[in-house]
Amino acid sequence: MTYDEAVAWLHGMPRYRSEPTLERMERLLSLLGDPHKELAGKILHVAGTNGKGSVCAFLTHALTRSGYRVGRFISPFIMEFRERMEINGEMIPKREVVSICKTLQKCVERFTEETGCTPLEFELVTAMGLYWFAEQRCDFLVLEVGVGGKYDPTNVVDPLLSVITRVDYDHTEVLGPTLRDIAAQKAGIVKEGRPCVISPDNSEEALDVIRCTCEAMHSNWIRPERTEAKILSAELGRLAFSYRQTDYELRLSGLYQIGNALCAIEAMRILASLPCGAKVTEKAVRAGLSETTFPARFEPLSSEPPVILEGAHNLSGFRALRENLDYYCQDQPVLFLCGMLRDKSPADCLDCLPLSRVCFAACVTPPSPRAMTGEELAELFREKGTEASGFPSVRDALSDLKRRNRTGLIPVICFGSLYVAGAVRRAFSLPDESTVKGGKRRGTSSAGSGF
Repeated sequence: MTYDEAVAWLHGMPRYRSEPTLERMERLLSLLGDPHKELAGKILHVAGTNGKGSVCAFLTHALTRSGYRVGRFISPFIMEFRERMEINGEMIPKREVVSICKTLQKCVERFTEETGCTPLEFELVTAMGLYWFAEQRCDFLVLEVGVGGKYDPTNVVDPLLSVITRVDYDHTEVLGPTLRDIAAQKAGIVKEGRPCVISPDNSEEALDVIRCTCEAMHSNWIRPERTEAKILSAELGRLAFSYRQTDYELRLSGLYQIGNALCAIEAMRILASLPCGAKVTEKAVRAGLSETTFPARFEPLSSEPPVILEGAHNLSGFRALRENLDYYCQDQPVLFLCGMLRDKSPADCLDCLPLSRVCFAACVTPPSPRAMTGEELAELFREKGTEASGFPSVRDALSDLKRRNRTGLIPVICFGSLYVAGAVRRAFSLPDESTVKGGKRRGTSSAGSGF
């Protein structure tokens, strides 16, 4: 089995089943030797609608800076499958993916004999990660939920603490139609007697559900005070703020990252106070936050012209994108490169944006069976009074935007689907993560070659 064959096997497994249950995951892990039990008391579990990946990145860097061996499991990936599993910034080696897949295949054969069905793709990917992290004897594991929380395959673990980021409308067909339904699913990761950090950016409705769950589970919860965070300066690639008499600096640009950083700061303070005796200092937290990068989070790819890549793909993300456009671009005209999925309420999402300032929208089709075609999305833009056209590829769209941007001064904003983000980054010569020497994650570039 080659690496490509291993990944293709994983991607070829079923993605969904109607019945919500953790029984499949528990049985699969038992066939693997219960690796998640070896990680008990070492896990920081992170759920939410938006901000999970950034919080995981902040936590990982702060713990690594504190001298620990830290695993990180995220979903989805942007450029390459192995981004999902890292230890201290090193992605899982391809040979390990192949070796673990061979082991998983044997487990799946027995699983299928016993149950008459096969595990889901994300169950297998999660099992792979837990198996590898246990085998590598990580001191801590920062574990991101896939969808929801209560019935997510990651929710078989016994964490040290939980973090719930901003909760908003997304995956309603799975999590329920109301915000209270969704918040209840996210709060399903709260464990008996284990502390929980709740994002300050949550609405009172979502907060009420999460708080009630915490109280029922005897979980001490903390919600950072947003009013105690003050922006000191903000520019593309650098965001400085103060919180409780301490100054922090981020290499990330999105204003929403302040709320995510506050979650990480409070989680580290809790961790330092727990009986596990984690040695986490304020200096390490500040240093870890200052070196954190994360692709497609209001990421500057080029300065001439300004090109920004944002992973916004749902209503909450589009509202955050609007906030950043108003702050960084103010009243400037902008150009869009956009690709969206049909099930993400594209019409409502576009209504969040300052369409009167959009000179042109270049629309592409994300590589997903749930995709809205580029021409369909362009028609939606046109219905809202914005000039737009569909394009067969991201490179074709960028070429057209370059032609239209004769002065080189109009910001180009790329957004709408994480499926598109990898193609945009590759167009700017940012490497596929698998080509980086040693598998080491690199920081983002500010001067790509796509334009």
